[in-house]
Amino acid sequence: MLPSPFHSLGLDFSRAISRKFERGRFVVIGADPEKLERQFTETGREAVVLGTSRDLPAKLRQGDSAAHFEIAVWFYPPEKSEDDRVAEDLSRCADNIVLIPGRGADVSERRPQLVECFRRFGFLPDYECDLSDLAPAAIRLQPRPSEPADALISAVEATFARLNTRLDTSERGYQIQESELEAAHRHIAALEEKLLKLKEYRRELKSLKAQRQILRKSPERRIGQLLLAPYRLPEKFVKAIRKKLRPRAAKFARSAAPTQYQEWFERHRASVSDLKRMRHEARAFACQPLISVITPVFNTPVHRLEEAVESVLAQAYENWELLLVDDGSSSVDLLDALPHLAARDQRIHLEKLGKHAGISAASNQGLTRAGGEWVTFLDHDDVIEPDALFQFAKLLQTQRDAEMIYSDEDKLDEDGFEAPLFKPDWSPDFFLSYNYVGHLTAARRDVVQKVGGFRSEFDSAQDYDLFLRVAEQTDRIHHIPRVLYHWRRSADSSAISVRQKRGQLDATRRAIEDHLKHRGERARVAVDWRTHAFCVRRDLLLARKISIIIPSCHGAESLERCIGSLTSLTSYPGYEIVIVQGNQKSPEAAVSSSSFPGRLLYFSGATNGSAAKNVAVNQTESPWLLFLDDSIEVIEPDWLAIMAEHVQRPPVGAVGARLLNPSNTIEHAGIVLGVNGIAQPAFRGFAAEHPGASRQLQVTRNCSAVSSACMLTRREIFQQAGGFDENLPGALADVDLCLKMRRASSLIVYTPFAKLYWHEAQADKIDRSGEAIMRDRWPGVFDSDPYYNPNLSRERADFSLGQ
Repeated sequence: MLPSPFHSLGLDFSRAISRKFERGRFVVIGADPEKLERQFTETGREAVVLGTSRDLPAKLRQGDSAAHFEIAVWFYPPEKSEDDRVAEDLSRCADNIVLIPGRGADVSERRPQLVECFRRFGFLPDYECDLSDLAPAAIRLQPRPSEPADALISAVEATFARLNTRLDTSERGYQIQESELEAAHRHIAALEEKLLKLKEYRRELKSLKAQRQILRKSPERRIGQLLLAPYRLPEKFVKAIRKKLRPRAAKFARSAAPTQYQEWFERHRASVSDLKRMRHEARAFACQPLISVITPVFNTPVHRLEEAVESVLAQAYENWELLLVDDGSSSVDLLDALPHLAARDQRIHLEKLGKHAGISAASNQGLTRAGGEWVTFLDHDDVIEPDALFQFAKLLQTQRDAEMIYSDEDKLDEDGFEAPLFKPDWSPDFFLSYNYVGHLTAARRDVVQKVGGFRSEFDSAQDYDLFLRVAEQTDRIHHIPRVLYHWRRSADSSAISVRQKRGQLDATRRAIEDHLKHRGERARVAVDWRTHAFCVRRDLLLARKISIIIPSCHGAESLERCIGSLTSLTSYPGYEIVIVQGNQKSPEAAVSSSSFPGRLLYFSGATNGSAAKNVAVNQTESPWLLFLDDSIEVIEPDWLAIMAEHVQRPPVGAVGARLLNPSNTIEHAGIVLGVNGIAQPAFRGFAAEHPGASRQLQVTRNCSAVSSACMLTRREIFQQAGGFDENLPGALADVDLCLKMRRASSLIVYTPFAKLYWHEAQADKIDRSGEAIMRDRWPGVFDSDPYYNPNLSRERADFSLGQ
C-alpha cells in the first residue's frame, strides 16, 4: 500500500489553527481535502482545502470574493519548482500565509528558500507569532514593509529565546528519561541477580533430587528398609495422630500469639457495647443520609462474598443499601447463591450485567441504580468494620459540606489482620505518588456522576482515576483516622502486590497523567521501581532567579565544601550565592571568602540565625529564596531544579529536601508536629533508601514543616508570613514560619528526589522559652499533625504504631 502523499495531520489541527486565527476564511494547500474539510466543518470554520498547488489557479479564477482568504496554509513539498508561482498566487489572495513543512521536506533547506521567495512579493516573517502548536517549524508571513534592522533583531532574539526555552525543557525531559532508564536498569540488574541465584538454587535442587533417586534405588537402602520395617509401624501411627491434631494446634498457636498490631486493633476496635451505643446514637442523628454500598461481583468464592455481605448487615448505622452487581459470572455456585444473599434483607439489591464487562462497567451500573446521597465501594471479598458507616455519618453531623471521606485500612489473610495503612489527612502531593486514599472511601453521588463515574480504560486503577477527578472538583475531602476496612490478600488481588494485576501500573500512570493534563500542568510521570510509587516531574515553566542564602556558622572549611559542591554540581541556570557573616570578621573568614563566587554580607545587631536570614532577604531582590545551611553538601546536579518544580506552583509555600548525614542515614525528611515535644524530623536515623512506613520516606508528600537547612520559597510568600521570628531558635523558627504559610492556605512539600548531605545537623535542644512561645502562639496545633496519623507513635516521628 502506497503512503499518503498528504501531510499527516493531528485530529485537532483545525481547532489549533482556529485558536491562532479566530476570524476569516482558510485556504489550505497540500492536505487531504476530505479529512481536513470535515475537521473544519466540525470546528465551524469555512475552509477550502486543495490537495496540490496545481489546483490553486482554478480556484483563484472563480471571482474576487470567492478567491480572497484571510489565512492561507501551505504544506510545502520537498521540490522548489513551484515556489515562485505559488508565492505569487498566495500573496495576491491571502492576508496571512502560514508555511508548514510537508511530507519529506527538509526544513533547514526549504524554509530559507521560501522566506526569500515570499520576501520578493512583500511578505516577511512574523517572528513574534508562535505556531509551534501546529508544527515545530511553522512560520507566519505577513505583508509589511522592510523593517529596520533593530526591530528585526529584537524579533529574532525573542524567537530564539522562546526556542531556547523549549530546548531547555526538552533537555530536562531527556535528562529525566535518562534517570528513569538508569533506575529501571538498576532494578533489572537487581532482578537478574536474584534470578541467577534462583537458577543456582534450582540446579542444586535438581542435583539433590538426582542423588536422592540414586540412593532410593541403591541395594543398601533396600536392605535397610527390610531391616527397619518392624519398627516403622508405630511411627506411622504417631504421624497420623499428629496430622489430625495439626489444624487445631495451628489455630491455637495463631490465637495464642497475636501480633503487636492485632493486639492494638483489638483494643481500639468497637466493642459490642460500643456498637449498641452507636446504633442508638445514629438513630438520633440530625443528618441521616442513605449510603449506597456498591459491590461488583465476578466469580467470587461464595463464602468470601457471604463474609462481605455479613459485614454490611452488621452495620451500626442502619440507613444503607447494598447493591450486588453481577459482572457476568460463570460460577454455578455463585449464581445459585446470589438470589439467596439478596433475599436476606430488603436493603440488598441484585443487579446483573448479563455479560462480563469489567469492574468499571459493573460499578457504573451500581451508580445508576443507587438511591443514596452518598456512595461507597466494597470489593466482593473484603469486609468492613461494624462501625464503618456510623463513623462516616457521624462526621457528616459536623462537616455537612464534605464531598469525599476516607478511612484507614489494613490487610486480611489467613493469619488475621496485618499491614495497617495509617493515612494522613488530605495530602494532594502524596496522593499523586500513589492511591493512599484507597479504602474505605465514600463520595457524594452527584459529585461522582458529575465527573463521569468510572472509566473502563482505567480498569485495575479505576478507583484512583475516579478519586483524582473528584479531587479536581473539590478540596472538601475528610479523613477518619480509624481502621474501618479490611482488604483481603488473595491470588488475584493487588493487596499482595501491584504486580498481581496485569497493567495496573500503566493504568495508574495514565490516570495521573490525565489528571495533570486536566489541571493544565505539563509533567512526566515515572514509576519508582523500588517502591512501585510514582514520581511526578513537572516542566519548569520559568527558571526564576534564586538567591541562595547561606549563614556562615560552621567555619571556613565547612563553607568551602558547601560552596564548592554547590557551584560544581548544581545544574539550575540562574542563582546567586549570598553568604551571611555575623559581627566577627575573623581573618580566617575574610581570607576564605575572597574566592567565593557570590556576595558576602556582614551585619551587626543580629541575635541568631533567624535574624541573619531576614537581613539577607532584605539585601536581595530575587523572586525565589533558598535558605541553605553551610554544612550542606550537594551530591546530585538536579536537586535545585527538582525543588523549583514545586515552588513554581501557586499553592506551594515552601519545599524541603531529603537530607542525609555522612553515614547515609536520614537527618530530615519533613518535620512532624507534636512528637516528643514541639516537633521532630520524620524518619531520622532510617537508612537513606529505606521506603519508610507506607513508602512515605521515598515519595513526594505534604508535611507540616520543613527545615531551613534546605528550604526553597517564594519571596512574596516569605514576606507575607513575616519572615523568621527572631525570638525563636533555628528549628522552632522554621516550624513557626511554615505554620504561618499553612495558615495562609499554602502547602509545604517534602521531595525525596532532591537529596543532599547535611554534615553538622543541629542536635535536638530543649528551649523552654521558645517552646512556651510556640504553644502560646499556636494553641492546640501541637496536639496533632494533619500529615501524621494520630494512631502513630508520639514519642518518635518514625511512623511506627502508637499506644
